[in-house]
Amino acid sequence: MDYKSAIEKGLPIGSGEIESAHRYVLQKRLKLSGAWWLLQHAKNMINLRTCRANHLWDDYWKKIA
Repeated sequence: MDYKSAIEKGLPIGSGEIESAHRYVLQKRLKLSGAWWLLQHAKNMINLRTCRANHLWDDYWKKIA
């Protein structure tokens, strides 16, 4: 990784933000007590939660409507 360029662009250079997002976006929903998932359903849920976390929720629903 080109740390100097990343810092100049204001991009994160550590893994902390990604790890935190993983816990919040993915694990919070998929690891509910008593929950179990079929692989395809988990992938669909991950896609929806990622869409919402990236502020693309409204665009997604407009696109498929």
